[in-house]
Amino acid sequence: MSRALRAVPSLASVLAALLAAGLAGGCATGGKLRESAEVIRADIAKAKKSNAARCAPRELATAEVNVDFAEREIEYGDASTAKDHLSRAEAAAKRALELSKNCGPTQVTIGKQQQETKPPPPVLQIEKTDQDKDGVPDLDDRCPDLPGRPELGGCPDQDGDGILDADDACPNAPGPKETQGCPIAKDSDGDGVPDDIDRCPQDPEDKDGFQDEDGCPDPDNDGDGIVDRADSCPLDAGPIENRGCPVVDRDGDGVNDAEDACPEVKGLKVLAGCPDTDADGIPDPEDKCPVNAGPKENGGCPDLDRDGDAILDRNDKCPDQFGAPPDGCPRKYSLVEVKRGKIEIKQQVHFATAKYRVLKDSFPLLNQVVEVLNDYPKIRVSIEGHTDWVGGEAANLKLSQRRAEAVLDYLVSKGISPERLEAVGFGPTKPIASNKTASGRARNRRTEFRIISVE
Repeated sequence: MSRALRAVPSLASVLAALLAAGLAGGCATGGKLRESAEVIRADIAKAKKSNAARCAPRELATAEVNVDFAEREIEYGDASTAKDHLSRAEAAAKRALELSKNCGPTQVTIGKQQQETKPPPPVLQIEKTDQDKDGVPDLDDRCPDLPGRPELGGCPDQDGDGILDADDACPNAPGPKETQGCPIAKDSDGDGVPDDIDRCPQDPEDKDGFQDEDGCPDPDNDGDGIVDRADSCPLDAGPIENRGCPVVDRDGDGVNDAEDACPEVKGLKVLAGCPDTDADGIPDPEDKCPVNAGPKENGGCPDLDRDGDAILDRNDKCPDQFGAPPDGCPRKYSLVEVKRGKIEIKQQVHFATAKYRVLKDSFPLLNQVVEVLNDYPKIRVSIEGHTDWVGGEAANLKLSQRRAEAVLDYLVSKGISPERLEAVGFGPTKPIASNKTASGRARNRRTEFRIISVE
């Protein structure tokens, strides 16, 4: 310990600080750690002698580096870190010893020297190893763990056919190289298909290019009930009236030309062989809009609804004006007007000042909105409340929401389903005029009825 302090003069102050903080491991702990390091050094030396540098280079290097780190940490008094590095070094050294146990290509034995005044030079004896005891040294043995034959490089050949077991498909039965070491199979009917895979070992295959691999003769290759010798198309099924040849289907749609209304164009069986490009169930030759699906009532063309009132143009007497069923023409009202996308009111809904109670003078207006909703039973409406900027945004948002809900409640009280309505308050966030003038603020205080869908 004193030698270490003399070797590193600045270490004394470091050790003093560690001792004062209660972190020093003490000389006794350092001594034990050094002993452990020496034991590991001895294991590393043994591993090197076993040629670990070739068979376990990573483990050997890991052991040496960690024991070096540990010895330095012992000198500095860092016992905890030193223990971690010694633990890693010990594990790596043991692994290096294990991996290099049978690593060395040769073993070198140094004979004992005669105790003489002038000892003679050491005699080296090279001992060759043969783990599987097959007479082939491990250095020359291609299969050092399995006894084998010298002419096969020390590898086994159980059936003695000259093919290594590892390459032999039948290692227990001799056979030629052409059959991967398996015996040549018997072929009773001489058709070239071995009996073990021949479905008809006593009947030779007819070798006509149809299922020749099964070893059985096939008198009717296409299975059309006409024997091949009488079949003009032995590989293509066909009716007897066509001499066994298939019926012609030029467009390949599965409908014979004789029954195909469109024999030159691939089509559908359900449409007598004619195509239906837009898949609307109307054959293209009869479809006024063959690439756009549409109902038969409209000649196969898609139905349109130009004004978006959910009444198809072919049934709409006013196809360019948003209207009510059943004719699709607009209705006339004194206080409101129905347009595409909104119910426009001609006067504002009035509320008590700074409150959300609807005033009675707005009841006639709201009653006409009820009338519109009854005339247009498929529309859904968003009731949207807006305010000016007087009073602050948060308060106005709350007020506009409550006013919109008050209007919704009124409409529901008149029989309108709440599922067709929603209420939203925007406060002062969507002005339509300047809030700096009285007239502008009056315009901004409004209720709007927006059509959100037409079912």
